[in-house]
Amino acid sequence: MSFVRSAAAVAALCVTVLPAIGADAPALAIEVDARELPRRLVHTTLDIPCKPGPLRLVYPKWFPGSHGPHGRVEDVAGLRIETDNGTAVRWTRDEVDLYRFVLTVPDGATKLRVKLDTVCESAGADRASTHTVGTPDLGVINWNTCLLYPEGPAADDQPVNVRLQLPAGWKYATALKADGEKGKGDAVTFGTASLTTLVDCPLIAGRHLKTFKLDAGAGPPAFLHVTSESPEVLNLDPKIVDLYSRLVREAWALFGVAHYPEYHFLVVCSDTLGQFGLEHLSCSLNGVGERGLVDERLRKGWWLANLLPHEYAHSWCGKYRRPAAMVTPDFNTPQKTKLLWVYEGLTEYLGEVLSVRAGLLTPEEYRLTMTGKIRSLSRTAGRQWRPLEDTAVAAHLSRNPGNSWNQLRRLQDFYMEGMLLWYECDAIIREKTEGAKSLDDFCKRFFAAVPGKKTVAGYELADVVRDLKATAEYDWEPFLQRRVAAPQESLPLEVVDRLGYRLKYTDKAPGAGRPSAPPDNPAADSLGMSAPGGVIASVDPGLPADKAGLSPGMKVIGVNGKKFSANRLRDAIADSVARKKVELLVEDGEDFRTVVVQYADGLRYLDLERVQSQADVLGEILKPRAK
Repeated sequence: MSFVRSAAAVAALCVTVLPAIGADAPALAIEVDARELPRRLVHTTLDIPCKPGPLRLVYPKWFPGSHGPHGRVEDVAGLRIETDNGTAVRWTRDEVDLYRFVLTVPDGATKLRVKLDTVCESAGADRASTHTVGTPDLGVINWNTCLLYPEGPAADDQPVNVRLQLPAGWKYATALKADGEKGKGDAVTFGTASLTTLVDCPLIAGRHLKTFKLDAGAGPPAFLHVTSESPEVLNLDPKIVDLYSRLVREAWALFGVAHYPEYHFLVVCSDTLGQFGLEHLSCSLNGVGERGLVDERLRKGWWLANLLPHEYAHSWCGKYRRPAAMVTPDFNTPQKTKLLWVYEGLTEYLGEVLSVRAGLLTPEEYRLTMTGKIRSLSRTAGRQWRPLEDTAVAAHLSRNPGNSWNQLRRLQDFYMEGMLLWYECDAIIREKTEGAKSLDDFCKRFFAAVPGKKTVAGYELADVVRDLKATAEYDWEPFLQRRVAAPQESLPLEVVDRLGYRLKYTDKAPGAGRPSAPPDNPAADSLGMSAPGGVIASVDPGLPADKAGLSPGMKVIGVNGKKFSANRLRDAIADSVARKKVELLVEDGEDFRTVVVQYADGLRYLDLERVQSQADVLGEILKPRAK
């Protein structure tokens, strides 16, 4: 069944919300005029049944999946409130909670009309996943950006009925279900859902949009929806579509259950919107760039290859099973994110494993990306003062970090270091059960349906430990606490050995020429820095570049007396065996100076090497499971 619809020329969106004050309560109606979405404007009208007296309206602040207070109330460009007979009602903003608007309903009034205008700021990466954005040819609607709701009732307790129209000629895709009826202005009407479900079902739309029904095997139906400014990129090779069908079947083989009636991959192929991703229970929102699905080199890139599998795995890990302190009644109650090393770390593990099992990457290609992540994490000196758990507690502070010395302050390491932790858990389970069980067995137990919990089931650390113990007997709690709750002198690398590998250095870049190979950076494992285009992006603490006094932001303009180029930097590092140094001419603000980096080991590239005397545990983990 296709969920792509054409929209009429008139553009208005109507949402009906029933407050949780009784089965016969009148509806809260929301009309969103999205005709100017290509101009980055959205106009909303809300009809709110009410009684005389104080009323508080709130703008969503904590958006699920962003792990922080990222609602942009500053994008509100107009807020006018009046009674149903047109009398203006004065409102004031709460001086402490700037997302709360306070007003008094006049005597005799039974309904208020709220007119809300919002600005859709410039589209780009890290915006389209949680904000509403538009271009002349396509757009993304996140419902949390274009509504206010009365403070009090839980979002789960507010049923909604949604009607939608878009600019003439546009099509759309969403996990929301249309009921087939048409309303005023040829609006499409969606079936009843809760306010929680509405916010959890974003919508993509555009002049060009195509839907592919995936082969889900024994699992619930799944669909791949793709929109782009370029209609040509929507003509996906059947082999590419089959890869995402395999992804769905591999997930079913892994979990053995699904918590959605059907699943929708919403994919935006646009260089304007860029790369982004966000999880939802019945869908995921994915930005891959215009040619991200059709260009093999781009599709196999370390981030894109894992994007759809990662967000898909979140349907189980993060959306259905979620840390209890992150299950909140509305979109303004703060979340406590201490267990993100489970929520995101385990999902990172699951997404990466599924990407290989589905064939999006070969095991050899995947090992290149794993090596790069180990390299990056091993250079994070901030772990010496800050435990992994703290990166989860303060997750939203690292969402948009600065550009300098991030290895010292640590970023959202709960993703990648959490991923390595769960690989180690898998290896331990296999070791303790002599290969009889694996983390797959833990996942079938942990992500199974919880009685009485249809859409979300909260958990504590004790629940994680209990199900690990039920899978394999081991001192799980002390092990996990050592890994996440205390600072560490260096990255725990026991996982590499447990997977049947070891780290070594080679003088040739592993995987050179493969589509999935990372950009050549000869200075990473030698000098300990990254300088794409000559501009130093990072300097690893304690390595030669750091000891020589180089810092992020400097620009390398010369190497060993010659004008800078990537090839000359590589040659200079190779020549260091004889010269015992690398001389760099750098531009540092208004100054020029020569920096001598003491280094004599030549070209070095980190690599994962199989230990032939041990079992290839990583290889076993990555083997396909679906028939």
